[in-house]
Amino acid sequence: MTAPVVARVAHARLGGRWVTDAVVELSATGMRLVPDGEAPRRVVRVEGALLPPLTDAHVHLGLCAATRGEPTALGRVLDLGWAPSELPALVDAVETAHRGVEARFAGPFHAAVGGYPSDRAWAPPGAVVELASAAEAVRSVRAQARAGAAAIKVTLSSDDGPVLDDDVLRAILTEAREAGLPVVAHARGAGQVERAIAAGVAVLAHAPWSERLDDAVIREAATRQTWISTLAMHERDGVEGALARATDNLARFAAVGGTVAYGTDLGNGLDRFDLDPTEVAALRRAGIDGTALVDALLSERLLPPGPMIGVVAADVVDDESLLADLHRARSLPYTWFDLKGSA
Repeated sequence: MTAPVVARVAHARLGGRWVTDAVVELSATGMRLVPDGEAPRRVVRVEGALLPPLTDAHVHLGLCAATRGEPTALGRVLDLGWAPSELPALVDAVETAHRGVEARFAGPFHAAVGGYPSDRAWAPPGAVVELASAAEAVRSVRAQARAGAAAIKVTLSSDDGPVLDDDVLRAILTEAREAGLPVVAHARGAGQVERAIAAGVAVLAHAPWSERLDDAVIREAATRQTWISTLAMHERDGVEGALARATDNLARFAAVGGTVAYGTDLGNGLDRFDLDPTEVAALRRAGIDGTALVDALLSERLLPPGPMIGVVAADVVDDESLLADLHRARSLPYTWFDLKGSA
């Protein structure tokens, strides 16, 4: 691990705001502002603005072209369901193909016996752990924590088959909490979002789309949860009404203070390992723009700041100029640095 570097930058995004002419310390735990009077007399000068990595918080590395060495604006991704035996090689291949990009993972889908997506052809052997008891749930969560998971994925999709019993879901949540890991739920079907909220699930893998949620449910979710957007998947799927319901639910959730994370469900009809302009446009239609959109793209509430830092074009001075830069130059507007080691 390298020693911290103290640098002066024209602009840095820290804690949801831009700081001008900032002296910052860069280390394996991220970036922090150096208070006045504490900065050394000589510091490194970094040309350009610094910010945490743009994050796609819902990908499936085994279903997309993540290992092609094409330019990408992404600096960090979260795989939300794949076979644990395949993940180390996938993560290594992605981080090798895209210098500086960090790939995190949740391990397998935790489902009821016969539950979604155990019957899907795209799910390889081992991608779904079918749980019949609380004891099995505890063992699986501990195994994912030992493997380095950044979250635990569960499915509560009553429209697609059986769902986890309450005692099994409680066991998953309790064990994940002990391990310091958020639980991310694929919730679909009448009452499943409400069930996830009541149980204490911290993250929904998709903005709910199977029905319009009551305002009271939305308000309760906003106090407890982060929702990963995945709006554009409904444009690709073409299911009547799904996009409108998801957009409406997400817009009301964000309007009452709910935390939104940008995510595409990469691999579900979307192949290119990059920022998706269709998802960004869908977020804007849901009223998530400016500062709120940048917050969603960084997903710091879901994945706390770590060793990845982006150096952005020098004309980025605020959220609007960052978003304009993204619109102009999606091909590779950033250089990503891993502060744990080599840059």
